[in-house]
Amino acid sequence: MDFIISNQKNISVKLQRLLMIMVAIIVASMTITACWDDENDEDGEENGNGGGGVAGKRIKTTLQTDASGKTSRGERTYNNDGSLNRIDYYDSSSSRTSYQINTNNPDGTPNKWEDFNTSGNSVVFYTYDANKKPLKGEGTIGTLPLTYDFTFQNGRLIRWIQTIGTPGTDVYVVITFEQKYDSNGRRTSTTETNSTTGTRQYTRTYNSDGTLQKVTADGYSMYPGTGYTLAFTWEDGKTTLNFDDFSPY
Repeated sequence: MDFIISNQKNISVKLQRLLMIMVAIIVASMTITACWDDENDEDGEENGNGGGGVAGKRIKTTLQTDASGKTSRGERTYNNDGSLNRIDYYDSSSSRTSYQINTNNPDGTPNKWEDFNTSGNSVVFYTYDANKKPLKGEGTIGTLPLTYDFTFQNGRLIRWIQTIGTPGTDVYVVITFEQKYDSNGRRTSTTETNSTTGTRQYTRTYNSDGTLQKVTADGYSMYPGTGYTLAFTWEDGKTTLNFDDFSPY
């Protein structure tokens, strides 16, 4: 997915590269959104449980719109068992800009994702805790090392730290996402603290059936104009994915 920066004239080339790297990581991590649902439907097949835990629903497309109105979209395809196969990203002219291939373990958990785009190809391998929640992700984005560290509480993601690059080098970024939930356990907002660009807030809204409608991101505190919205289209179908386990926001 392309990330559009409205005020590029005020951002250095180095920072633009950092922003592209960070957004590629965030988008890639979001598009995996992969876990599994231990609850089955009446005929024994796994149902969707992504974004609000709505059974029988899975994400079909996403549409990102920046502050200027420029858009880009992602199209998901699934394997027969409901695991995520790939995601293709297109710009506003419907030209494909990048794609991601997902490889799953035999038990349905994601083994790795591979992202192919002009900003630098990426790969991440995942490990899990005893409850089959993601514990760590390790890989590269372009030539830079990349790590994810997940923290869960009562089965819900409450902190995700993403580290890009090597300490002491020109390109080193630490991004911390902290998630908030309402009394029903539904995620409402996320605060991002970015060592390069400052802070930003993500806010969720939901459809009447409980599926995630959109995520609204403020601009970074140091760089206004970098806000956007991400809208979701859902379809009926089984899936082994739990959006909230692998979505930073």
